[in-house]
Amino acid sequence: MTTRRSRSPFVATILLLTAFACAAARAAAGDDIPAEWRTPAELAAFEATPPLAETIGFLERLAARFPALRLERFGTSAAGRPMTVAILSADRSFTPEAAAASGKPVLLVWSGIHAGEIDGKDATLMLLRDLALGRHPELLSAATVLFVPVYNVDGHERMSPWNRPNQDGPHQGMGFRTTVDGHDLNRDFLKVETPEARALVGLFNAWRPHLMVDIHVTDGSDFDWVLTWAAPEAPQLAAPLDNWMKAHLPAALAATAAAGHKTGPYVDLLDGSDPAKGFSSFNAEPRYSTGYFPLRQRPSILVEMHSYKPYRDRVLAVRDFLGALLVEVGRGAGELRGAVAAAERAEVESGRPGAAASTVSLAFDESEASDRILFPIYDWRLEPSLVSGRPIVRYQRGQVRALEVPWRHRARIAASAPRPRGYLVQAGWPAIEERLAVHGLRVSRTTAPVEIEVEVARLGEPKAAERPYQGLTRVTAAASWTRERRTIPAGTLWIPADQPDFEVAVQLLEPEAPDSLLAWGMLSLVFELKEWIGGAVLEDEARRQLADPAVAAAWEAALADPAFAASREKRWLWWFQRTRWFDAEYRVLPVFRVPQALPADALAPATTVR
Repeated sequence: MTTRRSRSPFVATILLLTAFACAAARAAAGDDIPAEWRTPAELAAFEATPPLAETIGFLERLAARFPALRLERFGTSAAGRPMTVAILSADRSFTPEAAAASGKPVLLVWSGIHAGEIDGKDATLMLLRDLALGRHPELLSAATVLFVPVYNVDGHERMSPWNRPNQDGPHQGMGFRTTVDGHDLNRDFLKVETPEARALVGLFNAWRPHLMVDIHVTDGSDFDWVLTWAAPEAPQLAAPLDNWMKAHLPAALAATAAAGHKTGPYVDLLDGSDPAKGFSSFNAEPRYSTGYFPLRQRPSILVEMHSYKPYRDRVLAVRDFLGALLVEVGRGAGELRGAVAAAERAEVESGRPGAAASTVSLAFDESEASDRILFPIYDWRLEPSLVSGRPIVRYQRGQVRALEVPWRHRARIAASAPRPRGYLVQAGWPAIEERLAVHGLRVSRTTAPVEIEVEVARLGEPKAAERPYQGLTRVTAAASWTRERRTIPAGTLWIPADQPDFEVAVQLLEPEAPDSLLAWGMLSLVFELKEWIGGAVLEDEARRQLADPAVAAAWEAALADPAFAASREKRWLWWFQRTRWFDAEYRVLPVFRVPQALPADALAPATTVR
């Protein structure tokens, strides 16, 4: 006989979720939910999703009845719409301070970052409604949860049935992918150009949640799973966090499957014309949520509902997954908080003065290592395409062809650098200073000139992208680092390495990082020469210098390149760079790596945005 004491935590999770799912199934059918408490999507038989005002109105009715729920405004969109967070707390820990004192973990869940992918919003309304009606108290007591029902509020209001051609519902319309001016919020976590991204990062700074969930809808290949997922792993994610995820995410997914929803990893086919070659779930750049939050020592889960499944099925699946995840978070609450604390502590210790030498990761790419997985792809055939002139894949819905295929999901470090004890940023670069503040990094300023050895990056010829991306022209340029002794003036910004979010500074400031401010073209002024010299003055200087045999030899070597010899600009610059009048800071990155800590008496008290 199996006793409660002998049940494994995994089985306990399944049993809790099974009870939750049975009640939820009745609720979805409307069997035991009073009509006045059915969500707008339920009342519309999942043919429609409510506009923003109706969504917030429903939440306000819930909050008026449910003491464990509070609504707050945490930001304003570019078009002036309020951004709302629903705070769920059984013990009414409605402030970051109260939540921290409660000892419970804090979750941050957002929906509608791409506002046409709105399954999470209607799932959130159903879940909160069930809790407000007294159902599933085991979920309510698990954690403090911050639900952002609609992140991209402006895109959400651009509703149309024609917005998502590859998505099965809601058929009466859904929102648009981007913000009003065309920003994709899931490309803005690190560069934080938009007021929406700054608001969400500010919400994180204030609450310091322990786990993030970002809910999307994916299209592309066609398969039998309704809910797919991806999550960063070590070495991109700190080991304690990776361990927690591997111990708890599988149980939440298994419980979701036990509730009747087929789940699997996020699918990005390795070969779009041949699903048999397998797929990847890798996504590492910090412009994305799953690439950003590991920099802040936090695990995150990307949920991608399958767009070709009916809207009702998708909403119920993500609702049940959130319920299962809350069960797991409650079961491992102390473990999750402990894992986050351990990851933060390790990051701080690595950056302390006197710590052992280590490296910082600048970029990750996909490891070619793979697991084998049973992929329930629908049978397919290739046929000629009128549009592209190349073969196109046609899936045969319902005819599952289960294949064992490679599944890539691991990261490997693609570029790294010695871990500095901090960075110095020259005063007068607001593009840098503003972002350091938005991300809540601890910074201070030098109060007096200080002579110190620093690492200086000189940049090579910039190469601009052929077309804009997210409204910016991305730039690549090789960086050559040298050690120099410099006098750092008063007012220079100092970002010390002994802080838990230091990896954010690394990604912003290191020129080789994929989403650095330099890579986004936000520091391109360093590539512009601001001072000039007249032709006659330069001619006299060049003739004088040619008397030096070394200069004459170098000039002859340069002229051996026909492209150089034919370029008036390159010849002019070659000589100008050898004069006393040339700007020595041309193409010098205004950020210095510091291999040792600055003297404490040279710094003002640190400030932190939280």
